[in-house]
Amino acid sequence: MTTSPSPSVQVFAIGGGGFTHPGDGWPEDAVLEDRLLALAGPAPSVRIGYIGHASNDHPDRITAFHERFRDCASATHLPMTADAEMAAAFLSELDIVYVGGGTTSAMLTLWQEKGLDHAIACAARNGLILSGVSAGAICWFEDLLLGTAEDGYALWPGMGLLKGSACPHYRNELPRKQSFDHHVLTGQLAPGIAIDDGVAVHIIDGVVASVEHARDDGGDAFLVHADNTEVEITGVDNTGLKTEPLQPGFRLTSSR
Repeated sequence: MTTSPSPSVQVFAIGGGGFTHPGDGWPEDAVLEDRLLALAGPAPSVRIGYIGHASNDHPDRITAFHERFRDCASATHLPMTADAEMAAAFLSELDIVYVGGGTTSAMLTLWQEKGLDHAIACAARNGLILSGVSAGAICWFEDLLLGTAEDGYALWPGMGLLKGSACPHYRNELPRKQSFDHHVLTGQLAPGIAIDDGVAVHIIDGVVASVEHARDDGGDAFLVHADNTEVEITGVDNTGLKTEPLQPGFRLTSSR
């Protein structure tokens, strides 16, 4: 599924929260969505589309999308039944595409089977802003760690539009953080970025342009990489792992 990383791709990756999770109790997350819209121009002229394939087109999330953006943008969504031709036409009319959370592996498999991955990659190289939360934040990268604490975690290839790996819900889901850290430390995952809920990372041309914060809970985004390779892993001990706040200007890399 992977494609060659493109220097022209622009991504706005949200670690978690937002309009699809109103029950989380963080209305401040709307700030991130406002900043996303601002990347494409003044409201209400922005054209934004929603892809909810990771949640099987859950109707509540589609409704939430339209309610969130109907007064500040031209909003539409791409159903799971769409083929590559329909997807290409849909994307060509947008400034921004927003991909919702859910089961990343199922979404990527569907995209590959129908050719939607190529349609999305082509649109991104032609100026479409890629954005999303959780699954929709990480699917653009080369290396992914997917799953849940209950079902277990597994390595999975992403679309490869951005170098390295990525992890959502970083310090909000401890088992996910521990597994991601371990896989980066042992070289099973490329170094990458990890994003807390309520935080977004804006990436242009493979370089971090900004890290956006919505909440006052101390959430942040991080660069996660091995400080050295000669370490012994015992339990969840991640001695040798280096985690540092992500800064604008950092260039993504897939070096292990």
